[in-house]
Amino acid sequence: MYGNVESSQAGQGQMWVLGPGSGKACSDLQCPIEENVYEPLDPPIAAPSQKHVPDPPASGCCSREKLVLVGTAALGVSVLMNVLFLSVGSRHIAALTSALEAEKAKELPNLASQSFLLYNEDHRKCVEASGQQLTATECRPEAAAQRFQWLRGGRLRGWGSQRCVTATRGQNLALVRLEPCRDDGTLQRWECRDGGLLALAGYDLYFNYGNNQQHTVMLYTGDRQWSRWVIHGSKDNVCSRSCCPPCSKGWTYFRNSCYFYSKKASSWENAQSFCSVMGTQLLEVDGPEEKDHIRTMLQSSSWLGIRDEEVEGTWKRANGTVLTWESSSWHRNEPNGGQQENCAAVREDGQWYDYPCNSQLPWVCEGHP
Repeated sequence: MYGNVESSQAGQGQMWVLGPGSGKACSDLQCPIEENVYEPLDPPIAAPSQKHVPDPPASGCCSREKLVLVGTAALGVSVLMNVLFLSVGSRHIAALTSALEAEKAKELPNLASQSFLLYNEDHRKCVEASGQQLTATECRPEAAAQRFQWLRGGRLRGWGSQRCVTATRGQNLALVRLEPCRDDGTLQRWECRDGGLLALAGYDLYFNYGNNQQHTVMLYTGDRQWSRWVIHGSKDNVCSRSCCPPCSKGWTYFRNSCYFYSKKASSWENAQSFCSVMGTQLLEVDGPEEKDHIRTMLQSSSWLGIRDEEVEGTWKRANGTVLTWESSSWHRNEPNGGQQENCAAVREDGQWYDYPCNSQLPWVCEGHP
């Protein structure tokens, strides 16, 4: 048995049991709500230019009082005109912004699945939202706080709150809670694994029942009963209710990941930048199944997301981890380019070769755009 508790998460007001029969306890978790303060900045009203003030007459035919009156009137008209122009301009900009947002909404509709309850069969409990916090409790199908739905990109949204299920960190025992939905939220993307496991996309961390008095949902490396979920009222996998294609248009899907195969060639740096902008990374082949899939899809040599630019012979992934020889697929004579060839590519046969990083090659992005 394990204890789903982090010492840094302890607060006041709740006691957490570290495991059945342990007798140890710690205090509750605190999840402060983050605030984003936006202060609108009004455009300054420009002071009237001196050219709007009439020049004094060359002769002394007019009194000083008349000149003051004329100048004051001209100044007032100028200020009013500036205010009017700014007001009309602001309304015009606001109208254009609204129109653009409406068009964007047409292009990227926020599709959602039908709502459902997340059910843990082992403990006969459903997930319920209370503010930001998610807990496992008695199932109440009529409760909006217990209903969830899938959004595009593998996101789970609370039906009642309209907020997305979010991991606070990509680490074991990190809290899972509700936060505003974001298209670029990598900690808001979930995927189903065999046996009812619901995993944080790209991690071997699972949506877990929570071994504590409050049954607070969190991430856990364990893959047994407390990390297994189905649709309440059925034996269906949670992902069986997914509403939308798992990948954006132009991307292909394989084993819970999306792939983009470029038709153009570029340097390694430019290819990496392209994938990064899309919220993904250059291809990293992590096993024989992915290797076979890539081999069937490639039409020419394409960049891999590894290089040995920092230390010759030490090949690293984009996240800085060192690639071991056992997990690589180098051709028998590769890598052989020394300091002249610090970037890697995969050919159609699935074998890896090192190339100069400024070579022009197609590339493959993988991830969840």
